[in-house]
Amino acid sequence: MQRVLLVSDAPQHIASVAAATRADSHTLRAERTLEAGLLAVRDWQPAAMILDLGIGLTAAGLAAVLRDSEVAERIGVLLITTVDQLTQAGAGVAIDDFIMAPVEPEELRVRLARTLWARTGTEDGNLLRRRGLLIDLERYTVSVDGESVDLTYKEYELLRFFATNVGKPFTREALLNRVWGYDYYGGARTVDVHIRRIRAKIERREAFIDTVRNVGYRFIDDSPGTARFASAEQPEQ
Repeated sequence: MQRVLLVSDAPQHIASVAAATRADSHTLRAERTLEAGLLAVRDWQPAAMILDLGIGLTAAGLAAVLRDSEVAERIGVLLITTVDQLTQAGAGVAIDDFIMAPVEPEELRVRLARTLWARTGTEDGNLLRRRGLLIDLERYTVSVDGESVDLTYKEYELLRFFATNVGKPFTREALLNRVWGYDYYGGARTVDVHIRRIRAKIERREAFIDTVRNVGYRFIDDSPGTARFASAEQPEQ
């Protein structure tokens, strides 16, 4: 199950997207204006946004949305468009996918699943797999090479955040903000303690979390050539 945000004021699109997301047990939130949609990106944190170019979005407006840090870093973007709208506003922009109006629910299901996979690596909307690591997003469980791993809630949330942002380095302060929340008053060393505990529990035969010197931490990329085997833990910075 994933959160999907629709930005559209067209009743026929809202109905079609609702049918598609309901079939795959996704949670849908629909907003009718771009301003309301961007607010929802921040307070609801969807995994994907379906953006209807029919709301009057210009090329400059679409580019601004895609440059928004919350959208660019975390959210898959799928456009609903006509040929004319795509030519005027969508041509040449870096989006994850698009679907031509009128929206056909079965086609949207395929395109949305592909968009979610590209952004989050989830299988069937619920399972997140990174090599031997498997995170069940619905049951809040973690296993490594088929063996269950017992994590605290914050350890789980921190690991999930890393695994959905593969290869991106984060400072300790950024991790505190994203995982613990802006109102958390603990020190940045809290992150180090949790990272150390997570590593001890999941890094049995290979490393998953890397220390980035003078920055913080990142989840190791799956791409070929990336070091994968666990070695002595690097000193904390």
